[in-house]
Amino acid sequence: MPVNDLNDPEIRNLMARIEEYRLAYNVNADSARCDGVAHLYKTDDDFTAFDVAPPLGGYIGWEIYSGGWQHVMNKYSEIHFKFRDDLRVFRVGDVGWCSFSADWYGKTADGDDFAKEIRQTMVWVREDGDWKVVQEHGSSPKTTTLTGGEVI
Repeated sequence: MPVNDLNDPEIRNLMARIEEYRLAYNVNADSARCDGVAHLYKTDDDFTAFDVAPPLGGYIGWEIYSGGWQHVMNKYSEIHFKFRDDLRVFRVGDVGWCSFSADWYGKTADGDDFAKEIRQTMVWVREDGDWKVVQEHGSSPKTTTLTGGEVI
């Protein structure tokens, strides 16, 4: 099970799906609707997400996540999602997973600039030949500068 095994056609399919995911999250005020990304997800009660934004306990089930997703996205007028060069994709049978870091930046609904560094882990399942996200976890590291100047 090597990382990013391009000899595996399903890894290539997963990588294409991950790029589709990235592009779906490049949004502006007109396209920031949950129905623009729903086709990438397993939209049932088994879906789980832990996001950069609250709640701490995450979102359990698609219905709860999609409501929370729209609430968060309404805070932005423009989002750009740029992956860094560390995408790792694995697969065993009908389950795949990936991790990456990215820059997420743009403008708030009030017109202020914002920028976050994020890291993401996703679990995908293949159903009827189509890869869907069943679990995702996004986080943004917070840094603290210690008295001596070290950043942790």
